[in-house]
Amino acid sequence: MNRPNVNRSLNVALPVRQFLLLGMALLLTLAAGLFYYSWQTSRLADQVAAQTALLSQIQANRTSSLVQANEPAGQRPAVNTSPATVANVVPQDRWVF
Repeated sequence: MNRPNVNRSLNVALPVRQFLLLGMALLLTLAAGLFYYSWQTSRLADQVAAQTALLSQIQANRTSSLVQANEPAGQRPAVNTSPATVANVVPQDRWVF
């Protein structure tokens, strides 16, 4: 006699458990998405800062080379003919399709 009542209570509890499991999965997905978004944003900010520093260095090099080109030949110091190093080589963008 008690058996049908127990089955009914188990059948009612199953959708509640499924709803709670679905809610927990959605919350975990949301938390993971927010974590990924914050990581991607900080990575992008670091990349922009590096590009800005590189651009300012390139502009400074161009400005100094223009100033040196405008000086008379007698006032110019000897040109440094050392081979290129990693610090003064400007990276070139490549387009790959």
